[in-house]
Amino acid sequence: MHEAMKTITLRDETYHSLLVLKEGDDSFSDVIDRLISKKNRDIREYAGALHNSRVLDELHTFTKKMRSTAKARI
Repeated sequence: MHEAMKTITLRDETYHSLLVLKEGDDSFSDVIDRLISKKNRDIREYAGALHNSRVLDELHTFTKKMRSTAKARI
């Protein structure tokens, strides 16, 4: 049983972006399906991903700085 095929038009930039994401013998449909499945994931899967990360320390420092700057302007 063959699945129905559709023709779509892509900007060159989009085509090249998808081309870079191809792995092995992936079709463009495979790449798009993978991107769609990532988009539809439950955000809770990422809970704790930045645990013990320098990024959190930098974000905390930045947030404190922005809050103190905002209070000074009031």
